[in-house]
Amino acid sequence: MTPAARLAASIEIVAEIMQRAAAADRVVAEWQRRSRFAGAKDRRAVAEQVYAVLREQGMRRWRVQQAGAELTPRLLVFADAATPLHVWRQLCDGSRYAPPPISEDEAAALSRLPSDEDAPLWARGNLPPEVAAMVQQAFGADAEMELAALNGRAPLDLRVNTLKTNRAVVLEQLQADGITAAITPFSPLGIRIPERVRLEMNDLYRDGLIEPQDEAAQLAGLLVDARPGEVVVDLCAGAGGKTLLLAACMRNQGDLHAADNDQRRIDRLIPRLERAGVRNVTVHPADAMPDLLRRLEGQADRVLLDVPCSGSGTWRRNPEARWRYDPASLDEVVRRQRGLLADGARLVRPGGRLVYATCSILPAENGEQADWFLNHHGEFTALPLAEAWGEGVTDSRLRSGNRLSLTPYRHGTDGFFAAAFRRAGGGVAA
Repeated sequence: MTPAARLAASIEIVAEIMQRAAAADRVVAEWQRRSRFAGAKDRRAVAEQVYAVLREQGMRRWRVQQAGAELTPRLLVFADAATPLHVWRQLCDGSRYAPPPISEDEAAALSRLPSDEDAPLWARGNLPPEVAAMVQQAFGADAEMELAALNGRAPLDLRVNTLKTNRAVVLEQLQADGITAAITPFSPLGIRIPERVRLEMNDLYRDGLIEPQDEAAQLAGLLVDARPGEVVVDLCAGAGGKTLLLAACMRNQGDLHAADNDQRRIDRLIPRLERAGVRNVTVHPADAMPDLLRRLEGQADRVLLDVPCSGSGTWRRNPEARWRYDPASLDEVVRRQRGLLADGARLVRPGGRLVYATCSILPAENGEQADWFLNHHGEFTALPLAEAWGEGVTDSRLRSGNRLSLTPYRHGTDGFFAAAFRRAGGGVAA
């Protein structure tokens, strides 16, 4: 492909992402599948250009806004401060496979692009203004650095399936396969790969020895400290990443219940359980949630609530998603989270543990929800992190206070929040 053809492909993909409100990785993958003519270097170059636009979308939107022009996919791509107008004119020459020529209106807008010196925080941080204000509330003086980290590229984190192997064996095999890898700094189950690799054809993945899972999600699951022989409930299991972790912690012993209101996600869990060699999980259909709450009321040693949320903590993986987030929906999300907290609390036995978790960086979904729960459920108390962790999580940065707040800047993970609560009475689920 020529540089002009690559540019045309990038504009096409950006337009599709904007118009369909689809996930960028899905749209890029679809373009790659239908573009058999594109070589490996072309595919990589187009993908890199698309993600460069998405990760700088805030600045580009602000530049176009300041130029007084209507935002279009083409202007979003062209509003790159490092590329002068004459370069875009050369690439958009109307030849075969090239983008159509630059229009007079586009040229006028590009000639008026402002200097970046006066760009506001929302533009520099690549977030809608209302969301940037929430993040600034959460991080204060660190907001700029947190936003920069949230806008960076996430590594590929793996969780080792301890039902089948250990971390040393997996590291050795990855290195034998020519894959650069190292242990994660906090999770005793994690391995970090700096660059993206295709795992689906790797024997470690096909044989169920590893699962892709960000280190923050691993730590949220480990905070449950599930033990062999216990009754454990993963009440918002989704596709089951943390269910698999809990089963491994339980060594396939005891009763682990996985439930979710989305049947499509639950359906994806079944083959993952088989691949991982998990045998102690009961998967509940989406319509069985009321029955589960009745049958297990007051019986669970541990309950994990990784609730539906804004997903703001994962925006470095999905940079386009931040521009689709509607802050007006936050009140409804908070209401649903509180309903799930009430459901989860019903299941916990006296002395048992409830862990509330989100992949969010927004205070309304995190600390404010923990405060609400304690104020409305007096039978629960906050469990200090120093008491909550099981074996293996030893870093002092994770052992102070009673709320776990992980961020890309401070911890190199997705943004994640978790808090553990203990129900009064009975034998303590230590």
